[in-house]
Amino acid sequence: MSSLLFKRRQGYALRYLLIEMARQSAPQMSDFETIDGDLIPYAVAQAALRSGRAVMVGNLLVGMVASATDGTW
Repeated sequence: MSSLLFKRRQGYALRYLLIEMARQSAPQMSDFETIDGDLIPYAVAQAALRSGRAVMVGNLLVGMVASATDGTW
């Protein structure tokens, strides 16, 4: 019985190792650049693109407005 538990733990360890390796090897998305050279975090820019508040012109993010409440993107 103990050998079955040991194999199960090995299976879990292997699964977590594979998940961690996949996470580390996944390409990290870079920030988006605006016309004036500001860098916008990837997640924020993606949300703006999906909501229609910004568009991509060439490789530049155009049309996003900073939040009036806290002054951040």
